[in-house]
Amino acid sequence: MKVLFAAGEAWPFIKTGGLGDVAYSLPKALKEKGIDIRVIIPKYIQIPEKYRLAMKHLGHKKIWVSHYDAYVGIEEYDLEGVICYFVDNMQYFSRSKIYGEIDDCERYTFFSKAVVETFDITGFTPDIIHCNDWHAALIPIYVRERGLHNIKTVYTIHNLRYQGFFPNIEIEETLEIPREKYYREDGLKFYDVISFMKGGVVYSDYVTTVSKSYADEIKTPEYGEGIDGLFRKFDYKLTGIVNGVDNTVYKCSNESKKLLKAELQKKLGLNVDPNVPLVAIITRLDRQKGIDLITAAFDRMMDLGIQFVLLGSGDPYYEEFFRWKESQYRGRVCSYIGFNQALSIEIYSGADMFLMPSLFEPCGLSQMIAMEYGTVPIVRETGGLKDTVTPYNEYTGQGNGFSFIDATPEVMLKIINYAITIYRDKKQWDLIVKHAKERDSSWNRPAQEYIDIYKKVLN
Repeated sequence: MKVLFAAGEAWPFIKTGGLGDVAYSLPKALKEKGIDIRVIIPKYIQIPEKYRLAMKHLGHKKIWVSHYDAYVGIEEYDLEGVICYFVDNMQYFSRSKIYGEIDDCERYTFFSKAVVETFDITGFTPDIIHCNDWHAALIPIYVRERGLHNIKTVYTIHNLRYQGFFPNIEIEETLEIPREKYYREDGLKFYDVISFMKGGVVYSDYVTTVSKSYADEIKTPEYGEGIDGLFRKFDYKLTGIVNGVDNTVYKCSNESKKLLKAELQKKLGLNVDPNVPLVAIITRLDRQKGIDLITAAFDRMMDLGIQFVLLGSGDPYYEEFFRWKESQYRGRVCSYIGFNQALSIEIYSGADMFLMPSLFEPCGLSQMIAMEYGTVPIVRETGGLKDTVTPYNEYTGQGNGFSFIDATPEVMLKIINYAITIYRDKKQWDLIVKHAKERDSSWNRPAQEYIDIYKKVLN
């Protein structure tokens, strides 16, 4: 079975979020299970030079995009046994930003066309193209338009909020596909604009999203981002598969939590105290992540006698808020604005609790990574958080974390306070930590679920 995994990003070349992690880890897991899988992404200027210089140029040609012949080159790089292809075009991908450019419609239309029109250069004609998020959502359309009937498509939604909306005039100007065929309610049409993601959902052979609960949630108006009816219609070809965590990237230290915590406290300028509960959050500072709940409850949260560590960036208002709180609670709060992979590992390793009060969360990796390091998650019950965190039951001793349903500061505070109470009982806390570390967050099971879907699609 030959699979081409198409995405807008892939670690370690380029990464803005969880998609980058998945595009690295899932193909590797599928390769280990005997799938002949290749990855294809744009060749962004931001890809580190050490990778760009080591790429092998396979060939180039012209393809028709937006009424003109555009250059496309294909570069190749072997990443740990997985062949990665890079779609090269300086005009489209030598930009200051990866996403968010004024001509994103044309850039990712070009990428989608390049994926299906360069098999002659790569020498690799897949049985299945696995397309990810809106950046690759037009691929199923161009597979059909080019008459590639032997190629099947699987489409994965990592975050429904970002659908790739563009003016409907782009159908003729850029996509160059028949309006009467595709600009319909059960096609690309979204009110008066087009949604790339609708194209992926409607025209692919199968649709997946990154947790079972999220697959159910997107069928509702609350989470469906305006196309919940579409998911109810295509329920027969929709499945949720929880992401995994790459254990080669996140390796647990043999050092004790007590020592790792002390080292972290010292490094971040916190009071070195083994008994104070250290609560961490590593996140994009965005309303989706429940940051409003934290800001509204922050002082009351600190009154519970905790230390608090933030690693993240995003909305300038939130960034300034957490800087202010660090200055207000010297020795108890550390706000690291930005991202630092090495520091994130130290935080996962040294913190006692990991807070993740998301308003919605398609999958979430942080809560699973935290559990790998014996850091107990406190989450809101939504999407992948609901699927991966089992709330602790003090009467049965079962559970690997804490959770709450209502998205209010008061309910969140109540569950944090409960977690702190359990934390004071070493026997109970050690049991929760044990359950958290025992959870299988590897890619083994998810990879097999994807293989089962591939087989289903091909048959």
